Amino acid sequence: MDNIVFFPKGSISEGQRRQMTTLGDNIYAFEVNGDFDVCQALAKNILGDKGFAEEVFHDSERFTSANSISLGRLLPQAVYPFYAYSKIDAADEPFIASVPSGNFGNMMGTVIARQMGLPIARLISGVNENTEFPEFLETGKYVVRPSIKSPSSAMIVSHPSNLVRLIDFYGGHMYDERDPVTGNVTKPGIIDRMPDMDSMRKDIVSMGVINPLHYETMKLVFEKYGIILDPHGAVGWRTLDLYLNGKHDRPAVVYETADPGKFPEDVVTAIGVVPALPAGMKKQAALKERIYGIAGKPEQTPGGLKLSNEQVKEAKEKIRAIFAH
Repeated sequence: MDNIVFFPKGSISEGQRRQMTTLGDNIYAFEVNGDFDVCQALAKNILGDKGFAEEVFHDSERFTSANSISLGRLLPQAVYPFYAYSKIDAADEPFIASVPSGNFGNMMGTVIARQMGLPIARLISGVNENTEFPEFLETGKYVVRPSIKSPSSAMIVSHPSNLVRLIDFYGGHMYDERDPVTGNVTKPGIIDRMPDMDSMRKDIVSMGVINPLHYETMKLVFEKYGIILDPHGAVGWRTLDLYLNGKHDRPAVVYETADPGKFPEDVVTAIGVVPALPAGMKKQAALKERIYGIAGKPEQTPGGLKLSNEQVKEAKEKIRAIFAH
């Protein structure tokens, strides 16, 4: 199976990058000029271009996705909360799940787990400074803005793929308006049928964590508990702490979604300690990287960076060249 990976230039740590660029063989890592939303739009464009798949692979259904665009990704993500619940002494008492949320895969998986019967009293969807979702919960208005960089780099997402599924789950309907010629998104996140906001607000609370509070939380947890959090886990902890007003008197689980070894600079900034690297990352640190670049510039719009036709053309030309037989 061949794998094409898109990642945003300058928005991830070296450790994160090397996990993709040192694998070689059937893993083709593309560094994209843009943010996560541009990478995601590029993936969706290629996934939807059956003509391109037919041309390159002689199979119009060749492309699929392994990230949160794919429903298949939600299956293991619905298992995590069951596993977490099995590890806490809750005596059948409902628990709080605090989920750092970027593309909303783990959050949507937890919604599914709750629907399956897992006793989740409240789901906390913690985001960074990209606060479109908490503002939507508060106001009922969904406005996509330019994404803001954050230490929780995997959560620099202004328009999560799984939000459309969450809206649908609560009886609403959301879609992206697309250019009929290029297939590129021209207006994201249009809601033409509102979900049941009362039910959504009853089940889910969402709040944002500003960038300095990532480091403050990492320092607090390390000094109090001796636990090294990564920036994403720090968002989960901080939002749980805010929700409980500092009184941790109920069963709760914080999702720690990345090894702190992937973010050594952020950990050093927060606590002055260099985190240990997992064995696999130690090996990757010495390996040669293979990177394909998408140098074309994204479009600059009031709503943030948008995938450009130039980038789509460049990506398809390079993919075509890789798989030419």
